Amino acid sequence: MLLRKLALATTLAVGAPAAAYAAPSAPAAVETVKVQAPTASTSDAAGYAQREQQDQKAANFQGGDLVVVGVSGGAILVLLLLLLILA
Repeated sequence: MLLRKLALATTLAVGAPAAAYAAPSAPAAVETVKVQAPTASTSDAAGYAQREQQDQKAANFQGGDLVVVGVSGGAILVLLLLLLILA
C-alpha cells in the first residue's frame, strides 16, 4: 500500500507540472511543405557497395539496442530501490 501511494505521489509530482508547462497558451500556425529527399550520388553508392563487399560482417550488423534498454532499465530499477530504501 505504501508503495502504491509513493508511486502515485511521484507520478503526480513529476507529471502534473510537466503537463501544465506543456500546454500551449495559443495554437501555433503550422505549414507543411513536401520536399523530395536527396538521393545518394552514384560515386557514393559505388563506395558503399565496395565497402560492403570488403567487410561481409557489415551486412549482418544489428546494433546494440538490447544493451541500451538493459542499462537504462537497470538504472531506473536502482534509482527506485534507493528511493524506497531512503524514504
